[in-house]
Amino acid sequence: MRFYFIKDEYIEYLHNVDSKVSDNKHETRPFVGIVLKIHELDYYVPLSSPKPKHKTMKNSKDFRKIRGGEYGAINFNNMLPVIKEALIEFNIQDIPDYKYRNLLQNQYRALVKDFDKIKQMAHDLYHLCQLEEDQLKPYEIKIKNRCCNFKLLELHCVTYLSESHVAATLNSDID
Repeated sequence: MRFYFIKDEYIEYLHNVDSKVSDNKHETRPFVGIVLKIHELDYYVPLSSPKPKHKTMKNSKDFRKIRGGEYGAINFNNMLPVIKEALIEFNIQDIPDYKYRNLLQNQYRALVKDFDKIKQMAHDLYHLCQLEEDQLKPYEIKIKNRCCNFKLLELHCVTYLSESHVAATLNSDID
């Protein structure tokens, strides 16, 4: 398991497809996430820093606290299909902010211990989101409605490279 940032251009591209794709904050404090394999595709699963609300929130099918919320949370509802070209691998030791580096180290250790459960939750949520509403319980419909449209994003994930290559070629022709 590794931690990754994700490129702004990729987030913006997917946000234009599905408004539920969260902003990457333009690298001021970009998402940190892990990558899991779901049905032969890589999925980027973002983490969040600890917030007071995490202490009172309950784990659910699309949200999991890391060590009771002390180290933040995993936002499965915001997971995205991702291509390797959109990922930015980094070394936690290279993070200059000591407090942030310490948080990332603690998150990493907690996630490694719980990795099988995390993978299962991601797969379960993905499956839930593929079901029609008449197959879901009312609270599952609410969960599905909070999630990104995984299937739609998968279609656009595959076309991202070709579209970004075409745009880069057009821009270089203009210069």
